[in-house]
Amino acid sequence: MKDAFNNKVPAPFTNVETVETEKGCEISLWGRTYKIDNNLLFSSITSQGEELLASPIRIKAGENGHDVIWRDIDVIVGETTDQHAYVYTTAQSDAFIVNISTKVEFDGLATLDVKLMPKGYTVPQLFGLESKESTPTLLDYFHIEIPIKDDIAKLYHVSPNKVHPDDEGNTGNMDKYSSSAYLGDKNADLDFASILYVGNDDKGLFTYCESNELWQPVEKEKSYQFVDGGDHTVVRMRLLDSQPYAWQDVDAKFGQYKYPAICYRIAFQASPVKAFPSNPYKEKLLHIDCFKKIQGDYIDFLANPVVEGDTEIGYDRMKRLGVTTLVLHEKWNNIQNYWKLTKRTERQLTTIIEECHKRGIKVVPYFGYEVSTMAEIFADNKDEVALLRKGEETRSVQWYRFPAQREIPVCYCSSIADKFVDGLEALVDKYNFDGVYLDGTAMTRACQNRAHGCGYIDREGNLQPTYRMYPIRNMFKRLYEVFSSRGKIINCHISDCVNCGVLSFCDSLWMGEYIQYNLVKEGINDMPDGYLRASHSGRNFGIPTEFIVYENRPIWNFEDALVFAMLHGILPRPNDIGYPLEFMSGVWKIIDKFDLDGAQFVPYHNNPYFVSDNENIKISAFKKDGKWLLFVANADGYDQGEVTINGFDGKKIFCESCGKELKAENGKLTLSFNRFAHYFITVE
Repeated sequence: MKDAFNNKVPAPFTNVETVETEKGCEISLWGRTYKIDNNLLFSSITSQGEELLASPIRIKAGENGHDVIWRDIDVIVGETTDQHAYVYTTAQSDAFIVNISTKVEFDGLATLDVKLMPKGYTVPQLFGLESKESTPTLLDYFHIEIPIKDDIAKLYHVSPNKVHPDDEGNTGNMDKYSSSAYLGDKNADLDFASILYVGNDDKGLFTYCESNELWQPVEKEKSYQFVDGGDHTVVRMRLLDSQPYAWQDVDAKFGQYKYPAICYRIAFQASPVKAFPSNPYKEKLLHIDCFKKIQGDYIDFLANPVVEGDTEIGYDRMKRLGVTTLVLHEKWNNIQNYWKLTKRTERQLTTIIEECHKRGIKVVPYFGYEVSTMAEIFADNKDEVALLRKGEETRSVQWYRFPAQREIPVCYCSSIADKFVDGLEALVDKYNFDGVYLDGTAMTRACQNRAHGCGYIDREGNLQPTYRMYPIRNMFKRLYEVFSSRGKIINCHISDCVNCGVLSFCDSLWMGEYIQYNLVKEGINDMPDGYLRASHSGRNFGIPTEFIVYENRPIWNFEDALVFAMLHGILPRPNDIGYPLEFMSGVWKIIDKFDLDGAQFVPYHNNPYFVSDNENIKISAFKKDGKWLLFVANADGYDQGEVTINGFDGKKIFCESCGKELKAENGKLTLSFNRFAHYFITVE
């Protein structure tokens, strides 16, 4: 993969600043500081001026039947540039040495290569001047423990999203929403996770690991553990609970010479990774042909009436209803996800861009995660670029679409990554579209295709997947350079895989597709508290988010979705030029009238200003210059009748939803709530 940014730090990030201290160093970048002080790992991590750690991150280990005491700790600062800083730490015990090289980059990603090995003989021992009697080298366990303050450790997100209860059954998150939830004070055991986020609504800490190849937990379902530490939560990574397999095959008396170094690559990243936009919903996006399918080509659809009984054409309807950005789904391109356009695709794209730009509407086309059977690169490249999931030796063709074709998912850890970026760069320069919508491209998917370096063979001879982040991260650095330098956006669709090591280099997210499988059939009543807070609000990551909605009336619709999205400070994105666009147009007018630019978001779970006497009625708000925009909603699937809300003493109240002034009595406002009813109310 080619390098990005030409050794410069792109906006909105800031330069990495490194200061050597008496016992270590302090590394600062936008919004965050990482300190190492007489420790192998970080002693302190702050985000937005607040400490995340209850105490230093530590390596706990056991050797020869007793706990290890690390000594001779040294912290050495290496190369420092505007883009990154290298730090090297070392320590030893009676029997072992640990070396760690740490690279901290400008977006806050800190990559640690942890190397564990036995101590060797000294020079005097080798020359026979001192006793050559070796120390036993039995490793009992080797864990990394991350103590996170309780006021930070409120929520979690995990990918892959499989959460197990501990021995006492203390979790309760084993369902389709288990990727993200409220953590509380429960102990829990987790299977291996390539991504783990622990934080609150404003900030937190990501942990990444691409592979569990050398992990030996006592049970694989206990690879990670949440442990109640009293006033903090310990995230424990059980790397080894016994002598490494690579050492078990060597005669122990030769261990000091024959044991290979055991290496783990782990990364930490404090969030948010960049400043959240002062107005996250300045752009009004319409996404066509996603789930709500369009018959025929987009060029014909948009140039004709799009609503039955109305003569208004699609372009004019978008303009009238406030759309500022049109996202074209996959069918704009005759050849799925291919950067070499057919003449027909060329005509369609240029016409749509011309008509939209005339109306002040930006155009963002779809690209994703596939290579089409129609593309000339398919036959020669399909085996090397294919994403192979667990149990697959070859990849069968997937989606069927028109013009008639199939495709296979690709892994962007393969050779296709550079071709993809080069192709998109040429396209955006030629056609001047306004950004790119990337479907699943940013996700670190399980892949075991060894033809491009993914996967590994386990001790039993079975092929296992890896979750490689760095090749995808490097590709996104290049994409970000291409699009941001031209004033254009990257909008990513991710499905329960929040990976800020990659998403640092995008502008906005579209989330929620995986849970639509449940919502369209069962509705939203069983969504656990904390699910959307942990992974969908975007504020804890620094990346604005919109919510995906696949309607299936009456079970699930845009009105329902608005309730749960808006309570978390996000908006659903219309995927239909008909009613959903008309509905969201009304919402856009309300938030634009209030002017969100610079407003403070006050979520329902931390809003002491306006309080309901019914726990099912939630109130979130935006506050600006002494004025409030309240969103008051019934978050329950049943009628609540009349409900009283406090907090309106001496206030002027206007219902934006119904267009009339409201009167409070003794500071109390009474409203009626049927199923998922909601009100936008301005207060001043």
